[in-house]
Amino acid sequence: MYILGTILIVCSITAAGLASMSYMVATRGSKRARAYGRWCTRTALGAALLVAALLVYAFVTRRYDIQYVYSYSASDLPLHYRVAAIWAGQPGSLLIWALWSLIVAQVLARTSRHAEPYVLSVFMLIPAALLGLMGILDPFAPYVDTNGASLAPADGHGLNPLLQNPWMVIHPPILFLSYALLGAPFALALGGLWQREYDGWARQALPWTLAGWVILGMALLLGGYWAYETLGWGGYWGWDSVENSGLVAWLATTALIHALLVQRAGGGLRRMSLVLALTTYLLVFYATYLTRSGVLANFSVHTFAQESIRAAITAGLLALVVGAGSALGWRWRAISARPLSENLLSRDSFVILALLGMLLIAALIALGTSMPLISAIPGVGHWLQPIFGAIFDVDEGTRFNLGLRPFSDGRFALTSTFYTTTVPPLGVVLALLLTIGPLLGWHGVNVRHLLRALRWPFLAAISVTCGAILLGVRDALPLAYLSLGSFAAGTNLVMIARMLKSGWLRIGGYLAHVGMAVLVAGIIGSTFYAVPEQQIVAPEGQPIGVYGYVITFNGWRVTPENTGVLDLTVTRGNELFRALPQLYFVQREGATMKTPAIKRELLRDLYIAPVDYRTRVDPNTAQLLRGDTRPVGSYTLTLTALDIPDSSEVGTANVNARLRVRYQERTSDLVAKVKIERDAAGQTWILASTPVRLPGGHTARLETFDPVRNTALVRVEGLNLPVEPALAVVTVSLKPGIALVWIGVLISALGGAIAVIRRALEGQARRAVQPARMPRGIGLARVFHSRRGRGSES
Repeated sequence: MYILGTILIVCSITAAGLASMSYMVATRGSKRARAYGRWCTRTALGAALLVAALLVYAFVTRRYDIQYVYSYSASDLPLHYRVAAIWAGQPGSLLIWALWSLIVAQVLARTSRHAEPYVLSVFMLIPAALLGLMGILDPFAPYVDTNGASLAPADGHGLNPLLQNPWMVIHPPILFLSYALLGAPFALALGGLWQREYDGWARQALPWTLAGWVILGMALLLGGYWAYETLGWGGYWGWDSVENSGLVAWLATTALIHALLVQRAGGGLRRMSLVLALTTYLLVFYATYLTRSGVLANFSVHTFAQESIRAAITAGLLALVVGAGSALGWRWRAISARPLSENLLSRDSFVILALLGMLLIAALIALGTSMPLISAIPGVGHWLQPIFGAIFDVDEGTRFNLGLRPFSDGRFALTSTFYTTTVPPLGVVLALLLTIGPLLGWHGVNVRHLLRALRWPFLAAISVTCGAILLGVRDALPLAYLSLGSFAAGTNLVMIARMLKSGWLRIGGYLAHVGMAVLVAGIIGSTFYAVPEQQIVAPEGQPIGVYGYVITFNGWRVTPENTGVLDLTVTRGNELFRALPQLYFVQREGATMKTPAIKRELLRDLYIAPVDYRTRVDPNTAQLLRGDTRPVGSYTLTLTALDIPDSSEVGTANVNARLRVRYQERTSDLVAKVKIERDAAGQTWILASTPVRLPGGHTARLETFDPVRNTALVRVEGLNLPVEPALAVVTVSLKPGIALVWIGVLISALGGAIAVIRRALEGQARRAVQPARMPRGIGLARVFHSRRGRGSES
């Protein structure tokens, strides 16, 4: 399998590289080179699919002689998690990204028409690079010991329990699909620069950009929801550097969509559209660099720390920056600028202001995300840390591991306080622009008609604001968001009502704006007005009241899935439900897993996160290993020996626990006995226990014993010391409006999907009326053409 897998990886890399080279030759007009490029593209996809199939086979059939399979799979994993384990590590996730990119390449080849050679010669470099990185990591490498000898373990290390979640099956593939889709505008922009076609590429790029925006937004939603229902810290966005990098790419994509719309409407923002198309994919690759290079190993829980590909990823990122920057600089002067509307009350003006606002927010988040890299520059960290530390909380690299020391070079990361302080005020400006912008024309508006259209949204905003004040909202920032968000939702609903007369395909953008307004309301409720978490200690069987609920701890138990849960009964009035937050120790991970229980209601979530479990303590007993000494009341018991008959003996026998008992300076050697019966199958029953009298007048009884661990449980009768019940320690909080976060993103995604359908249909209609033509551009390698090849040029 190792040899076959390696051959297939090499074939896929080679085919992708040859496809790019063939398309470069095809820019000279060679039909033969173009056909060869298409064949190589399909071959690369076929080889990559075979690599994926081989990996699936290895994981499903438990091939633990392969290092990658051993590291991420185990025999007790269900089938769907064994398949999902493929993308738990770097090689598998790179393969998924490459596969999606190769599928996108097939569609690009069919839809880009005369631009196909220019676009595909660039685009095919992406899967070639991704497959190359996967090849460096070698997912088919055999599992060997320190001497290089092959090993075949009976079982694998297994998948991290936090990844054994249904979202693990779909979240990474969705994320990498968005990355693959956003590669299309990048390649189309470079193809447009190559051809000197500065408008046509934008029309083709718009549906790809919209699709990437929708899918990336869904990936961010799934990641946030996964964190919310799995990690137990009570939130859905922790401003982690790796999370932020995806958000920055999404914001840049949002800005690109608006720039493309301005260019499509009147030819404006040509340069801005090109810059954003190139920058967006650079940010995608930058996110990959942050995640996979290990540069954030001490600052993020999501990062991979693998030195083997750091140099390759760094080189790839630099190549992208230099290549894209050079292409843009090469054509910059030739890109003619078209004037925009000078009327402030025009959609042109409002879209540009919104675009700049989004880019400013993205820049701030990118600054915070990149601070570990910036502060690692010699001398910079020690200079910047006091400046930022005086205003915001900083992480010196010890947040996730308190045993670590701060970096000697002053390297640090910015925590959530930086983002929650700098981003919200700018968001208010965007919300304000969102209220009026959709009602404006591209070059101006009739003010009287505008005021008439704003009447009902304004009244709705006033009503929402008054309602929020009555409900206790007093802070200026949340009130501003709720007012402007409801205002924006109203104006966009007005536009939806107008556009529906022309067909439902025209409402996509406005529906996406409504979703953003709903999302803002959810963020305000769940962030600013979440009921603070309260920690409770619940003794087993004793009801505890908190936030109008009564919580009763029924004990800790093991589920059929072999996970430990705190069994809680939660009641409120006549309503009763079972909460089962998970709390258990995973030996092979060396960590305690904690997963919250969530009761979802219409207006809020009840969030119960486990903290600790303390077992029942009976001070009248002592669990003793041979040689152990334990105090029980006024006695001190030592187990000197435990006589257990041979396991092969059948019938009745005695088990003797030999005890040394110390009481008031007196020491006695005593024997506590139990009579057992053992059958031929090895089953053992305790028939009777013979107590032994202690010096103080009490009696000791051997209650149970463990022949494997060689332990005995001894009870001193008559002490009647109070038993401490088992305790569950949990935090309880309320999350008002949290459902609006998920609903808002879904509404926006639906609006984006409608916009994708509309733009795709427009592109299909445009291709149907435009005849295909072979390109005549700048060729890179005339030497690749044979005489026969030149004869086929047209």
